[in-house]
Amino acid sequence: MPISRPAWITPRSVRAAAVMAAVFASGWYLGQPVLPSQCEALVTTVHYSDHLAADTLRGCDDKPRLLAWLTGNLR
Repeated sequence: MPISRPAWITPRSVRAAAVMAAVFASGWYLGQPVLPSQCEALVTTVHYSDHLAADTLRGCDDKPRLLAWLTGNLR
């Protein structure tokens, strides 16, 4: 049985791998949650209710970075 020769890495496959890595990295970055700026100071202090569950502050929900950028929060 003849031994097959390993496939060579071509410039086309390197470009395809770089594009796939860039798409993955940009999707990960744009999907990271962003807090509104008025809520950043409140993150350092934790407020607890009587039931030992963290209180959620109104308007302080996390948004994905892309959605935050589309709504005007350009951080």
